[in-house]
Amino acid sequence: MNQTLVEQSIALAETWQNRANELLTHEEKGIQEQMLRLVTHPMDKVVLTKLIDQSFRSENPARVADQVGYLLRSFGVPDFFSRVEKVLVQMFLGLGRYFPAFSVPKIIDKMRHSSSRAIISGEPEALLAHLQKRRKQKVRMNLNHLGEAVLGEGETRHRLKSYLDDLENPEIEYLSIKISTIYSQIASIAFDHCVEILKERLSILFEAAGRNGFIRWDGRQVPKFINLDMEEYRDVEITVEAFRKTLDQERFKRTSAGIALQAYLPDSFSIQKALTEWAMDRVSGGGAPIKIRIVKGANMEMEMVESAIHNWPLAPYDNKLEVDANFRRMVEYGMDPRRIHAAHLGIASHNLFELAYAYSIARRENVASNFSFEMLEGMADHVRRAISE
Repeated sequence: MNQTLVEQSIALAETWQNRANELLTHEEKGIQEQMLRLVTHPMDKVVLTKLIDQSFRSENPARVADQVGYLLRSFGVPDFFSRVEKVLVQMFLGLGRYFPAFSVPKIIDKMRHSSSRAIISGEPEALLAHLQKRRKQKVRMNLNHLGEAVLGEGETRHRLKSYLDDLENPEIEYLSIKISTIYSQIASIAFDHCVEILKERLSILFEAAGRNGFIRWDGRQVPKFINLDMEEYRDVEITVEAFRKTLDQERFKRTSAGIALQAYLPDSFSIQKALTEWAMDRVSGGGAPIKIRIVKGANMEMEMVESAIHNWPLAPYDNKLEVDANFRRMVEYGMDPRRIHAAHLGIASHNLFELAYAYSIARRENVASNFSFEMLEGMADHVRRAISE
């Protein structure tokens, strides 16, 4: 790494962090303190996971109340809860569990409110208000529906319909889609079959994106944008091939779309290089550029479980140093002026040094117009506001 570039990035990250600290609201500070308590108490994470995963499967309030009560009595009230939340939990354990029709909806409302900074309400009125607020702030919004796997083709049709509705919504510019939501029978050994099915369904979505435009805050009209996301390692090669096969069709020659690559997978750098070379050929032939979102990856626990169950080698790197190194390797490769005109970059991180390092390279190479920062809603809004300034 270039030492001068490193020092510039550290100084820039420090400037951003100091400004972000000044912009931190009282509410955001409280949330940070609560998250600190959560990550420093491993058992709290276990209890929280059990509560979310086990308690709300049933639509019967009495069954939900029974499970919540059992878990809290078995493991205790998590330390990361605020004082008010602890009082409410004690009230539930003492009296509320006997009136589940009243108490359970209150618990669900409280959980939705607590997660509302990161999980935006999907009801049309609330979603519309949030999207309009962000557009006024000159922030582009990438909508990602929760729920990454479908249970059958009936649910797949429902999900496709919801994506098409989103693409027709004039307030929505950008969608992230996982292939596991548009085909329920993905199997690695049926590679070619899966790619053909996904190509057919992605074509429907790309056509809808091309038919519908979006007006940005500056008045410029742009086509809707679709980004292929991924979590599981088993889906990576199928996702990449479906992405290329769909865009290789003549009717999508002028369609720009994106794909996410996770730096915690050693495979991602070679995939990035292959995709970039393909994109350069595509652009030289009059086609539209693509976008590659570089993200570190957040599915480690599931990959470890999969590896252990099947006695397979672990797909991701097993230490942060190599993940960080691969992330920067991918950023440096992608920022080359010869490449980034064909494969734009989305730098997805909440780590200020990573963002500053990418920005420093972009300024050095004079390619800042071909990349963007991408951050999760509600995770570090004060940092986002500081960088926007």
